[in-house]
Amino acid sequence: MMKMKRTRMSMAASLILAVVVAGCGSNNTGESSAGGGENAGSNPVTLKLTTWNPISETVLDRFHEQYPHITIEHDKVYDQFREIIRTRMVSKADMDMTWLFPNQVVEFSREGMLMDISGSPWLDNYLEAAVNLGTVDGKTYGVPYNSQPILMFYNKTLFDELGLEVPGSWEELMAVSESIKASGVAPLVIGSRDGWATQFITTAQFGLYQSDNPDVFTQMASGEKKWTDPEFAGYFDGMMELVDNGYLLENSVGLSYDQVAQVFKEGRAAMWPMGEWGYSENFDDSFSAFELAAFPIPVNRGDEPLVTNLVSDNLLVGVSWSKHQEEIKLFMEFIADPEIAEIWSEETKQAVTVTGGTSETYSPLTETFQPLIDASEAQIFPSMTPAIEPVMFPIFQQILLGENVDAAHLLEQMQTAQDRDVK
Repeated sequence: MMKMKRTRMSMAASLILAVVVAGCGSNNTGESSAGGGENAGSNPVTLKLTTWNPISETVLDRFHEQYPHITIEHDKVYDQFREIIRTRMVSKADMDMTWLFPNQVVEFSREGMLMDISGSPWLDNYLEAAVNLGTVDGKTYGVPYNSQPILMFYNKTLFDELGLEVPGSWEELMAVSESIKASGVAPLVIGSRDGWATQFITTAQFGLYQSDNPDVFTQMASGEKKWTDPEFAGYFDGMMELVDNGYLLENSVGLSYDQVAQVFKEGRAAMWPMGEWGYSENFDDSFSAFELAAFPIPVNRGDEPLVTNLVSDNLLVGVSWSKHQEEIKLFMEFIADPEIAEIWSEETKQAVTVTGGTSETYSPLTETFQPLIDASEAQIFPSMTPAIEPVMFPIFQQILLGENVDAAHLLEQMQTAQDRDVK
């Protein structure tokens, strides 16, 4: 859905250790050592894992030490991951494990392509919301591993100079934005050249919808709910208000993701709504133009709760045609250990969905944003059905460009796209 899916994130380089045994595809590594555990005498097995970003080399090393008969061969696909994985899945390619987006888990599980891991004891080590994300029709097929909050990066130096507090609601965010505008600095910057990067002021409401109704997006995908229902009438209001009030950096809507990051770093705008990956991709220890901090995007109004949206869409699954399903489960169980997860978190510089597994020092900004996240409600960002994003992102671009748009008509466009996905 975003640049993080092309680069996600600046992490350790991939590890490829090959054990070659005659045979065909993923089935070429000898007979399964089902239940082999730590038995070094088990037949050699290579598990092929495909992801869109690097994984923890240290964790792989630890796994290979504990299970010397199993080798994890990592294949990293940077671009067009959805399309490439779809091709591999449909052709039952040489693979054992892969990351999938939530809507892919729904699709492929119903086509019988995924291992059923329901009832595995180690699932209890994960956040309940994470397990729910990988559960389809009552069966669990995968769990998202990493999670990254959607945040408002801000120039803390400027906030301190203006005597501004971190806003905890939309009304407070608007008041802060008015004060910043009066100081001569643009309150926010959002570029529209990269469609995915336009969304976070608006899609931050997803957490609110889920807080009110945990099944809302499942109901949307089934046709039970519609974007034209009254509860979604204000979906575009926040972005429209920013445009109408002149709170966005002038002449910035045509900027790309990289260009937006640069103008924010130059101090030309006080706030930038983006996922946590915006830090790891654009800042390093040498940055000193201002003190950088972050807070959850406060789209809540009135008595609505402050909700932090967590992007957690790299669901680890095993494919149903692998002859090494017991070895796949051993790997899944291994990385569900909180101590192992903490190593992964620290090395990849991301939070994890394993309870107690996130490193307290995985990000230099953790000290500032984590207490705010802990004080809010957290919801895992849903994955839209396939037809939605190609329609939704251009709508955001229209709004940012100041075009005369009618919200009701835009929601009708969203629903027309949603109807194509309703089964």
